[in-house]
Amino acid sequence: MGGCCAVRPNGTNLFIYFSHLLSAWGDRMWSFGVGLFLINISPESLLLSAVYGLCMGISTLLFGSLVGDIVDKAPRLIAAQTALVLQNLFVMLCAVVIYFFLLHRKDVISEGLWVLYLVYSLIIIISIISRLTSMARKIAVENDWVVQICGSDFDMLATMTATLRRIDLATQILAPIATGFIMSFIGVEFGALFIGGWNVLSVVVEYYLLWKVYNTVPSLRQVKDLRKSEIHVYDNGELRTNQSIFSALVCQGEDKPVKTPCVGEVESSEETSVSGCNKLCFLGGLYKGWPVYVKYTILPAGLSLACLYMTVLGFDSITVGFIKLQGISEAILGLCMGISATVGIIGTLVYPLMRKRFGLVRTGIFGLSAELASLALCVTSIWVPGSPFDLSLGMGSPSSDSLYLSASNCTSVDKTYNISQPSAQRLDIELTNRERNDLVCQKILASQDPNISIWLFLVGIITARFGLWLADLAISQIYFENVVESERGKVSGVQIALNQFMNMMKFGLVMIFPYKHQFGVLILISFTFIGLGWLLYAIFLYRTRGHFFHFEKCLVSCGDRPVASEDRAVQA
Repeated sequence: MGGCCAVRPNGTNLFIYFSHLLSAWGDRMWSFGVGLFLINISPESLLLSAVYGLCMGISTLLFGSLVGDIVDKAPRLIAAQTALVLQNLFVMLCAVVIYFFLLHRKDVISEGLWVLYLVYSLIIIISIISRLTSMARKIAVENDWVVQICGSDFDMLATMTATLRRIDLATQILAPIATGFIMSFIGVEFGALFIGGWNVLSVVVEYYLLWKVYNTVPSLRQVKDLRKSEIHVYDNGELRTNQSIFSALVCQGEDKPVKTPCVGEVESSEETSVSGCNKLCFLGGLYKGWPVYVKYTILPAGLSLACLYMTVLGFDSITVGFIKLQGISEAILGLCMGISATVGIIGTLVYPLMRKRFGLVRTGIFGLSAELASLALCVTSIWVPGSPFDLSLGMGSPSSDSLYLSASNCTSVDKTYNISQPSAQRLDIELTNRERNDLVCQKILASQDPNISIWLFLVGIITARFGLWLADLAISQIYFENVVESERGKVSGVQIALNQFMNMMKFGLVMIFPYKHQFGVLILISFTFIGLGWLLYAIFLYRTRGHFFHFEKCLVSCGDRPVASEDRAVQA
């Protein structure tokens, strides 16, 4: 066990916090920017964004545990600094590729489709490597170094991890706002260079801070002893080994606090290592843990949580691209993402109060109901004037009839052209290709200004964050309180696998409906899955409590009968 925090030299915490701030800021800038870059690279549809997201998910599932194994075996300083340098290097490289493509788009396209697809593949491959190295840095620093620094002082460990999480949330609010305004001022192309340049400059500072911390804390220079599980973390009243931490993180593949270990990875045998999770934790989790998962009465709550991942009603690269196509500027989009994160934080602050007042299980149904009510605005936006939803345009690629010309190609169109005016040169009643293109361009230019439809859509997504966080926290705590210690790994592994499956299904559906006139279909499917999640949780609520509401309390509140002593004894 590493040294205790009580003897840790002054300033070490600040070094860790500042390093994490720089790293988190760069990650949030890139996460926000990549959605805008992809839609500018391929403005005709959301297909590239969907392929990008699907590839990111598959790479995390296939190689995430391998990354954890490599970090596990490498010396601490080498693992952290190498991952840091490679991550920022590949971000910069991807930013440069995006910049030159956007600058020379016409020349690239003129070379043929194979060159275009080659550029697409290059961007995705570089991004995958960047994602995996970013994961390695998180594992090395945030889930190993912090534990070693605190040693057996679990109170200090809780304080440090909470502080790191607050830094994450703060950057989630501020970074998109700052990046959006910068891109609005200097343009998307130079915005890519700005993000790449930020990563290059920050890596120098982060590299120094890691070196400083490493040489300040003696416990970090100790050789790892994985077989004896020398590194530990205190989580929910239990000691967990570094092995379970690494397994859980790499199998989850998300920038979220690690809660439970990966499927079947916590074994008593000394020969067990993280590499045991290398055989596709995603599929293995479902196969090995499903019988254990389904035996719990909280199964409907877990399935409800998984349904929340099958949605485009959130600020991911897909939705960011769609919003951009609707004429929302980068600055406004960044501001909306910041407001959305703030609403989510408010949800986390209200959660303990609601849990105390209404109980844990009912807090979950309140959260899902609030989310569903907010997302109803998104469904309404489909049929509000100004919505691009129009299935009469067909389910295939609209490029064949020129329905998705870019706005930059419509600058020379005669905006006064009127289809009702007969053309003297027309030999039949059919529109010529040029006339059809002119009409399409008129629609494009007319839809460049934001309309009520997209604003209604944004309000729905932003306000839904409140209920989403309430539900997520409630369901997570239900699992903590009901799953026995010896089966937490299996149950958690199945839940993570289901969440990832739903998330990948979302990208698959976007590949089927990639065009903005089809996005309404994705909204309806997403809302249906959220509704299904509400229904599953309602089933769990009824099975747990035997009722949905205390109707006798409603009668009391209406003054139909006096308050009985047994009514006062009922728990909220």
